[in-house]
Amino acid sequence: MTTDGRGRDLAARMGLAPIGTRRIEMLLAGMVSTFGLLFSAITLEALVQNAGETNLLVGAALAVAVYGAVLMAALSALLHQWTRPVFLAVGIVYLLALAVWPLAVPGRYEGQDAPWLFALAGVPSALMVVAASWPVAVAYVLTATVAVGALRLSPSGGAVTGSTAVLDALGVAEVGFGLLLVVSAVRRAARNVDTAQGTALSRYADARIDEATESERTRTDALVHDSVLTTFLSAAAAHTPEGRALAARMAVHTMKVLSRATVASSIGPKVPVSDLLERIRDDAGAVADSFDFAAQDVAGRVVPENVADAIVSAAVQAMTNSVKHAGGPEVPRSVLVAGGEGDAVRVLVEDRGRGFDPAKVASERLGLRVSIIERMSRVSGAVDLTTALGEGTVFTLSWPAAAKAPVAADADEAVLA
Repeated sequence: MTTDGRGRDLAARMGLAPIGTRRIEMLLAGMVSTFGLLFSAITLEALVQNAGETNLLVGAALAVAVYGAVLMAALSALLHQWTRPVFLAVGIVYLLALAVWPLAVPGRYEGQDAPWLFALAGVPSALMVVAASWPVAVAYVLTATVAVGALRLSPSGGAVTGSTAVLDALGVAEVGFGLLLVVSAVRRAARNVDTAQGTALSRYADARIDEATESERTRTDALVHDSVLTTFLSAAAAHTPEGRALAARMAVHTMKVLSRATVASSIGPKVPVSDLLERIRDDAGAVADSFDFAAQDVAGRVVPENVADAIVSAAVQAMTNSVKHAGGPEVPRSVLVAGGEGDAVRVLVEDRGRGFDPAKVASERLGLRVSIIERMSRVSGAVDLTTALGEGTVFTLSWPAAAKAPVAADADEAVLA
């Protein structure tokens, strides 16, 4: 979900850094997978040199499995898809390859340098550090370290001296545990940033509520001073029939003013609900081309202008999010404006795309939190979000917040716009 221009300005004013746990995890995955790909390319020379000392069939199978797994890890990090399971799979494939290595070298390995499989040991360890939990990562690095050291002592690993085997094993441990410390520190910093951003956003929301409350209190104070207090003073000074009649008329007028202030809208003129669809289409620009528009039971209905502005802006933000994140132009998308009981109105922005998990939306992303939810709450509206991975997304913008406007189950019941 993208941050609109207002959200970016707000983030800058609040001192929010464009960073968070999700972004850090993506960065770590990209860096480690790139390292693995480059380091694997370096070991290809050793693979070619070892070809004459290994069983052709077993050696080729190991090479395809290990290098293929590393390549898949790089692709998953690039596409941001299935990164964790693919990284874990690379670690498992590598341990299995170590177990099968003695079958790949039926005799004694005679090369001067370590076999390609052992030279590659740091890559799966690094991937496991990023993908696995801290205890699992530690256990994996220890296992890989011991396995490499033991195999180097065996004939298939070169039957090297103890000191050489220890040095090769320590090389694996150095890469694994060194990266583990760095990753732990970076993740801790990212969590701290997330906490700080969450606190800042919470305080911002509280400040906006306080601002609205203070504005309403000031308006109420003005009404009390201008109408109620004046009426009371006139009534207190009414000692004649004419004075009492005047006080009564003032009291009636004051009650009407207070009633209008309670039930009437908010500020500004009224906007026909039938105009909302066209305003949403116009404000969405090119994004609107991806949506089907429909209206239901909107004739004769009006909403305050500031409510209309909030609904239009929130709907356009939801549409923009859908186009950017739900999938390509083949994804069905629609916008429905529907009336309900009394002055109630609802706008549904729906797609049948890939959906998302709201709990995983990064804290610095203000599109959902500020541009949609808070924007509606400021005008006493509400947002109902229905989404799940692979099941599409529906934003229901309701005004007032308790509105229960019916939505036609059959598309033929709506008037296509």
